[in-house]
Amino acid sequence: MNITVEVQSLSYRYNQTNVLNDVSFKIHTGELICLLGSNGAGKTTLINLILNRLTLLEGQIHVFENDINNNVKSSNSNVAQRIGVMLQDSTAPERATVVELIELFASYYPNPLDTEQLIIELGIKYIEQQRFGKLSGGQKQIVLFALALCGDPDLLFLDEPSVGMDVNVRRTLWKIIEELKSKGKTIILTTHYLGEADHLADRILVLQNGKIIADDTPDVIKARFENKHIKAISKLSIEQIQNLPCVSKAQKVGKFYEVITTNAQNTLKQWFVDDDNLLDLTVTSTNLEQAFIQMMQSDESDKSSDISSKDLTVTSTNLEQAFIQMMQSDESDTSSDIPSKTTSKTPSLNSTIN
Repeated sequence: MNITVEVQSLSYRYNQTNVLNDVSFKIHTGELICLLGSNGAGKTTLINLILNRLTLLEGQIHVFENDINNNVKSSNSNVAQRIGVMLQDSTAPERATVVELIELFASYYPNPLDTEQLIIELGIKYIEQQRFGKLSGGQKQIVLFALALCGDPDLLFLDEPSVGMDVNVRRTLWKIIEELKSKGKTIILTTHYLGEADHLADRILVLQNGKIIADDTPDVIKARFENKHIKAISKLSIEQIQNLPCVSKAQKVGKFYEVITTNAQNTLKQWFVDDDNLLDLTVTSTNLEQAFIQMMQSDESDKSSDISSKDLTVTSTNLEQAFIQMMQSDESDTSSDIPSKTTSKTPSLNSTIN
């Protein structure tokens, strides 16, 4: 399998502060890699170094087998024409219309996508004549995504792409990203929505204090943390719950207890003995968000690891799915320019992305 990005022994300092420390990894062609890490972990610095926006101080970076810091202008220009970028701090001229922006950015590339077709497939036909400065936050995000995509890049950087997007637009974004993957595009994604990382990523790189502490698939990362999560209504006190066997954390949210246990069988065995009227019991495995929290914890008293009830409840329909169904009066409803992932009318990118 071809390698699109290779980072070797990369270190970087701001003044006397180590931001990256001996970072090495490879990204194969067609992979979607998600960079995760708390604020200050070094994600933005790493992306800027790969994009040659910062001067490399120690280590090597190759993109499409080119040393991006070799100062050969023609080589770097060829690499740049194969890259699309959507950074968190990206913006665009506020007085330009959406179609003007896409046509302008497309002109920078030798083989851009068809502007009209891209606008249709992203569901932004209804705002193509609006000025960028008049758009909502979510609309600006999807337009910035279009600007990153219009050059038909082989390597795509997406930094927090779904911030500010509503449910339907976010699902459309996910669908398009999945189609890009199926076309062999290589994608580097950063996100604070760990469900997004879990849904999209082939591999996840977790940065902490400038070092990679995990590099694996979402399933493997989640499997490292075999804790179970129990949610139930019980007559016991919080102190009694905390003293059950194998319980590492417990809290009460509303009428429910939410518990992390290293052995659900032992915990529940004693719980049923102490409370023979346990109600609304659910038991789930670790999800990516919970695994990430556990990796980031310095000790078990870290308050940032509080369990969220939405991560523990198992239901047939979640709030996002219910919202989408409420917004869809029927499958033929054309009032929404951005169809959801569950709708069969989302246009395919097959005709646009070669």
